[in-house]
Amino acid sequence: MSEWMVVFETSYEPEAHVVAGRLNVEGIRAVVHRQPGAAALGITIGMLGAITVFVRPDDYDRALALLEPEYPNELPNSTDDVTYLGIEDDDPDQLPD
Repeated sequence: MSEWMVVFETSYEPEAHVVAGRLNVEGIRAVVHRQPGAAALGITIGMLGAITVFVRPDDYDRALALLEPEYPNELPNSTDDVTYLGIEDDDPDQLPD
């Protein structure tokens, strides 16, 4: 597939098909590829476990733009700033009994 470029990679095959479907709906031809024999052997990690979505080089930039999250900062990447039940970590007197 030297004429194709990887636009998405996952270890979860249904996710790859959803991504390829989204691109196909937008008019971008996308192909899901998994290494031969990986599914039969149950390999889900490493190079053999990778499931990739390929697009033509002419569609690469457009495909990436479509796959980028619309609101990249919508959800936090950690729970460091999350307050649970309105209780701050530095006030143990507020803990429920």
